[in-house]
Amino acid sequence: MVKVKVERSHKEIVTIKIFDHAGYADAGQDLVCAGVSSISVGMMNALDLLVPETCIFQLKEAYIEIKTKQRNEKTLLLLEGMLVQLKTLQESYSSYITINDQEV
Repeated sequence: MVKVKVERSHKEIVTIKIFDHAGYADAGQDLVCAGVSSISVGMMNALDLLVPETCIFQLKEAYIEIKTKQRNEKTLLLLEGMLVQLKTLQESYSSYITINDQEV
């Protein structure tokens, strides 16, 4: 199961961590993993292009982390948009993706 952990401070996203595999299908055929990867890597590219230097990215096998360095309105809006996309995917595939959104 893909796990998404959202950490917030004063209701603003500080970190998004995504890890593990969905297990929906075999590697290379897993639509849930492909969807999560597409959403998150696409957002990393958007953040890097539209608000450079505001986030730190970590991308490994079965692990993605986006951490804010400078929180501004555009960065936070993009991260909230990413979370909406992941929640939309979760609505269709709730057995394969969980989202934990918490204040730290």
